[in-house]
Amino acid sequence: MEVSIALTLAACLVLLGNHLSRVAAERHRKRISTTDVQALQQALEVLQFIQKHRGLGGQRDASAATQRLEVAGRLDRLWQEWIGDENRPAMRALWQQIRQSPGDFEPHCILIEQVLESIHVLELRLAYQGNPQVTGLCEACRALEDLGRLRGLAVRAANFDTCPLDMQIQMRYLCQRLADPIGGKTLSSLIEHLEQNLINAPRINLAPAECYALITPIIDERLQGIRHSIA
Repeated sequence: MEVSIALTLAACLVLLGNHLSRVAAERHRKRISTTDVQALQQALEVLQFIQKHRGLGGQRDASAATQRLEVAGRLDRLWQEWIGDENRPAMRALWQQIRQSPGDFEPHCILIEQVLESIHVLELRLAYQGNPQVTGLCEACRALEDLGRLRGLAVRAANFDTCPLDMQIQMRYLCQRLADPIGGKTLSSLIEHLEQNLINAPRINLAPAECYALITPIIDERLQGIRHSIA
């Protein structure tokens, strides 16, 4: 009788231990998931502001310079706040170089590519943890970067009387990539406007600030949609 009671108690303790282990593991998984979602939201904000800094860096007026300094200050704070990315110190070091030469286009693109790689890692980690809503997130961010690159190039091209050939080639390629029937009428109209007044124009009819103002609302709207998908 006593042996039977002892065995029953032992079995109950084993079951209780297994249950507590599962509860602890689930709580740990949720904590990791919450941390990764927070890191992902921070990464998206870093992406947004580096893209803006690149666009503002191609403008030479005082208003753009003031906005650029505000964006740079925001990025300085974001590097401090961004959690959980082992590559962050290297990216922050590159950012400091960019901060000294805000007009340089390619270093911005290199840094953005590194941020996109971090976003991809976070996407894979969250999907593995059972968060299917993040699937395709990095792909959406790369499509967003096509728009960001187009903005940065358009702003810089608008400083010339006619669009330089190397910029023409890059922007035509980006416009082809972005010319998706499901992209919406707004994007199609934007591409047509840029082609007529900037890319293919005998004489450029857009100012740098106009190019920035044309493209920025579309980028911001798409980025907001991405944020909502993981909220």
